[in-house]
Amino acid sequence: MRSRVMVYARIRNDDREAFERAYAEVTAKVKGTPGHVRDELLRHSTGSDVMPGAEAEPDPDGITSYILLSEWESREAFLAWERDEIHMQTTTPMRPYWAGRVRRHIYDVAHRLDG
Repeated sequence: MRSRVMVYARIRNDDREAFERAYAEVTAKVKGTPGHVRDELLRHSTGSDVMPGAEAEPDPDGITSYILLSEWESREAFLAWERDEIHMQTTTPMRPYWAGRVRRHIYDVAHRLDG
C-alpha cells in the first residue's frame, strides 16, 4: 500500500532560497532509493481568496511554513530508509534552515482516484 510522508517545517524568510536549494539537493540524492516514488515541496500560500471559515493560521512574522511531501511504495519502505544511517547524512543540508521543531507524519493511501 502506498504511503505519503509529510514533514512540516518552518523556515526563516531570509533562508527560504537556501532551504529550497538544499531541498533540491536532498531530493536528487533520494531519487532511486528503493521504495521511493516522488517528492514535492509545498510552500504556505498567502493568497487572500480563502473560503470563509477555512482561513489558515498566518505564519509568524519572518517565518514561512513548508510541507515536504514524499510518496513511497509502502510505509515499510520509508521506515527502512529513515532508519538507515544514510537518511541523516542525506538530509543534513536542509537542517540548518529549520526554525524550531520539525514534525513528521506518515499516511497510508486509503483511496486514490486517477483521472
